[in-house]
Amino acid sequence: MSKPDDILTERSELHKHNRSAPRRHRVLALINPVLHCRATCAQLIEADVNLVGIVEADTKSGGLPLLTLRRLLKKQGVVSTASQVAARLIYQAQNRKADRRIYERLFDRQHVEEVLQQQDVPVIRCRSYSEPSARQAMAVLQPDVLVVHSQSWVPRDVRHLPTTGLVLGGHPGLTPFYRGSHSSFWALLNQQPQMIGWTAFHVDKGVDTGDVVVQGRLNVQPDDSYMTLSWRGMSEIAKAQAAAIRDFDRTGRIPRMPHQCIPPESNFGLPGLWQYVKYMSSQNVAR
Repeated sequence: MSKPDDILTERSELHKHNRSAPRRHRVLALINPVLHCRATCAQLIEADVNLVGIVEADTKSGGLPLLTLRRLLKKQGVVSTASQVAARLIYQAQNRKADRRIYERLFDRQHVEEVLQQQDVPVIRCRSYSEPSARQAMAVLQPDVLVVHSQSWVPRDVRHLPTTGLVLGGHPGLTPFYRGSHSSFWALLNQQPQMIGWTAFHVDKGVDTGDVVVQGRLNVQPDDSYMTLSWRGMSEIAKAQAAAIRDFDRTGRIPRMPHQCIPPESNFGLPGLWQYVKYMSSQNVAR
């Protein structure tokens, strides 16, 4: 039988342990149902982040990005949209096989699915994060932190869900200099391979305008294309997000470095046919 003094000592030690034990914040991941987004969730789990849910917004219809096409047509018209589609089709015809090899090397489908199945994290499926049913299901999970790896827009009321106010996103480009779509393409087109990289940031209402958590540069490898550089950036972002959350669990702090200036012209769109032709003829660093 323990003596009273022993019991008091044990309680004191337990109290000290509880005070020093890191808080495991409840993390909710907002993704699209594709492998490189699901790989971010697997990375969080493997880093011992407390992932309590995954929200998959599937914007495609019959495997086609019809919602994206409709948005582009409404925003910029038929000619520009057709030019962008043509550029993408030509790129895929030239690079599909080589890109696929690198994609499979970066994102091991079997490993990712095994990690997700073993953890058995609840999944909320929707067409848009703004759906009332999806918003309600997210609120039930009571997230402390949101991690966003998605092409879908995250509305204001969803960004306000986390109890800490933290919404962590990522961009496969160096902000604020290269924001928007395919930053590696535009950096290479502008003869600036030194500006290829990735950024983990605090999501706000702008396009890749949030305060920086951490950034890194990427060196172009001999087999890289502008797409594989983006995928490599995504992989680094997932590691950085996981590390930032684990530090936040331990310290209650996370870096926040605001931009001094965000040039409006740094928000790039999808490459069109003319830009892609110029890209192929004016640079020889990547495919």
